[in-house]
Amino acid sequence: MGADPRKGEPEILAAGELQESGDAAPPQETLWQTAKGDFSQAAGLRLVGVIGMLAWMAFQWGWGNDILLPPIIARAFEAVDDGESWATGIGAVLAGTGAGSLFWGITQTLDGLIVIGGLSLIPGITDRISSFLRRNGWVKPFDELSVGTRFLIAYASGASALCLVDVFATGQRGLRSRRKMLAQAVGLAVAGVAVVVMVITAAVATGARVPATADAADFVVRYARNPLTWLAIYGSIVLISALAGRLQPDEDETN
Repeated sequence: MGADPRKGEPEILAAGELQESGDAAPPQETLWQTAKGDFSQAAGLRLVGVIGMLAWMAFQWGWGNDILLPPIIARAFEAVDDGESWATGIGAVLAGTGAGSLFWGITQTLDGLIVIGGLSLIPGITDRISSFLRRNGWVKPFDELSVGTRFLIAYASGASALCLVDVFATGQRGLRSRRKMLAQAVGLAVAGVAVVVMVITAAVATGARVPATADAADFVVRYARNPLTWLAIYGSIVLISALAGRLQPDEDETN
């Protein structure tokens, strides 16, 4: 009998199918290649915008706003309070809370605008992060978050964090559809800070009118108005954390 011409056909078809599928699925671009592509297209003012966004994020998500907030509150408080009458004490609490809320509202609004606008300048990186987070189910759109979750994110990380979550969860960039969301995020961030500031300034105002704690209250206000005080505090926290990490014994050595 002659050889069956169909013999070996499955192997040939399989190889062809593999070849075609290989051609249809090119190698995935690495994160470095994506970032390089975004920045290579960012020239002139666009590049300035990307650098400005990164610098602002370093200021806002670092210590910048945290260092400036207490001195602004302390100076507004001190400008109203006379340390004696309760009327000026209440006025000082309101002045400190108002000044802190105004500063926080301005910076949080700028934060959201800059971050949302900046993400449009690096579409490749933004889309890549968005796809990864959505694929793992780690983010939800702003509309699907509970009020408590929104408040915690806005208070702990700022309004821009909520903006980032929404962009990554929906995969859609741009500010136009997020104006209402940004306003709500800023409001939540300011509300959290206002409550904390009101409690602290009320305690200081009360302490200034109690003989046993008057000197301590004056000490707090005097040093709180100096930005260097907060720079030293935050710097000490980082230094202590770094030293603690170095001094902590390695688990492999202890086992």
